[in-house]
Amino acid sequence: MTNNDRDLLKQMIKAGHFSYDIYELLVEHNKMRTKELIEQMGDKWCCHPSNAAKRLEKPLDLLNTHRSTVFSHA
Repeated sequence: MTNNDRDLLKQMIKAGHFSYDIYELLVEHNKMRTKELIEQMGDKWCCHPSNAAKRLEKPLDLLNTHRSTVFSHA
């Protein structure tokens, strides 16, 4: 979609000529643009697989040594 196409769509919407076909066109354009931007961002994209949470095989001992004793029942 070119800049001219976008300008024409904006003019049509402002003039009150909004139809389901225009809606579908905008949805498809947004999906394509989103896909392009995600590819450009690469691993900077927050949902990139390299940014997934890393799990430890064994929890850190730090969690056990600093645990509060306020709620423990002895």
